[in-house]
Amino acid sequence: MRHIVIAGLVLLSGCATQNERHVGIHDVPSSTVFGLQDPNGGDATLNIVREQGLWGAGCSSAIYVDDKVVADMEIGQQLVLHVPAGARKLGMMPHGACSADRVDVDASVQQGETKNFSIPASGSGLTAAAAPKA
Repeated sequence: MRHIVIAGLVLLSGCATQNERHVGIHDVPSSTVFGLQDPNGGDATLNIVREQGLWGAGCSSAIYVDDKVVADMEIGQQLVLHVPAGARKLGMMPHGACSADRVDVDASVQQGETKNFSIPASGSGLTAAAAPKA
């Protein structure tokens, strides 16, 4: 019985700590970005931030532009995509420890325009966001 209690405490202590991945917002690793990274290849920019938090840490978010997977995001990551101006559809589908239906939003952009989007830490949605404060 004592060993079970000790094992439980060890497992719970891991939940109470934060590693570097859970501190601050940082760029999505290049190994999980599959396209739209060339600034010369697009007339507009889409910024996507997956918010920080412990809920959803086991969930990844597949990011789609015009029905093509372009990246996979974890909590606390940001992604900058360079897209052609015009009608664009931005999508997000959670996977991993959680799953849900894909969410699509209008990401139509004009030449030179930047649009910002946010995914909650839980990975349960995708919404247009206000421009970051300088």
